[in-house]
Amino acid sequence: MINRNCIIYCVLTLLLVAYCIVMLPITKAVAAADPYAGYRIALVDSIHSGFVSDSDVVHECGNIGQWISSRPRSQVNLDSLERKLRSCDKFQTVNVYASNNGTLVIEVVSMQPVARVFDNGLSYYVNYEGKRIGAEPRYHLDVPVVLGHFTAQHPVTRLLPLLDYISAHPQADALVSTVKQQANGDIILVPTIRGHVINFGDTTCVDNKFRRLTVFYNKVMPVRGWETYDTISVKWRGSIVATRRDKELQQSILPTEGELPDYVDDVATMSSAIPDSILAKKQ
Repeated sequence: MINRNCIIYCVLTLLLVAYCIVMLPITKAVAAADPYAGYRIALVDSIHSGFVSDSDVVHECGNIGQWISSRPRSQVNLDSLERKLRSCDKFQTVNVYASNNGTLVIEVVSMQPVARVFDNGLSYYVNYEGKRIGAEPRYHLDVPVVLGHFTAQHPVTRLLPLLDYISAHPQADALVSTVKQQANGDIILVPTIRGHVINFGDTTCVDNKFRRLTVFYNKVMPVRGWETYDTISVKWRGSIVATRRDKELQQSILPTEGELPDYVDDVATMSSAIPDSILAKKQ
């Protein structure tokens, strides 16, 4: 004989399921007809760049404060609003959702520039992904300046390992004032020490190249003179190549191996050297 309590339990379960089937769509329809209770902007600006303010988010949302309480939720496409905000160059990440209390929440992470680029008259900032941000007069950040024309073959993103290193190492940051990219792809550093430039080659072996520069500045320049060379190159593996400012001077005595291993005092003698980039591909 079937237990009476079991029958009652089964009936109540069926009634609850029927209620959910009927009432949930009704509740959803009623909620869709109601407007949002308001909106809340959660803005994260971890480096205090000033690229984004709450008013910027409101503006990109079509002045959300003017329509959020008058439109039913069914007319607010959250996916479309999120895509629109993500297309803005000032926002790094965006997340739009409805909270349990009926508030529309807009979470925005401000763009975090790593360099300012000057490219054939254009000026813009780039983040770590290479995304461009328009350089407006109200923005001024202490980030490396990058000069050059960037193409698909030599995009600005190829400089990011170097820029990351400079940002993470105060000594390198103090040394480098400007980063240039030549038409052939060579990266040129303009140091704060005036009178010469540094041919960095590419962004392989960044730490090793800066260590070679440190040795050169500590052991060679004080002896040879800070005005002796116009270019210092660390693009060749294991060597420092320095070209003289006065090309007519005879080659002077080189440091001994103990003073500075693998130092070369004239770029012409490096015709058989192999750049770091080619060696890296062979490894």
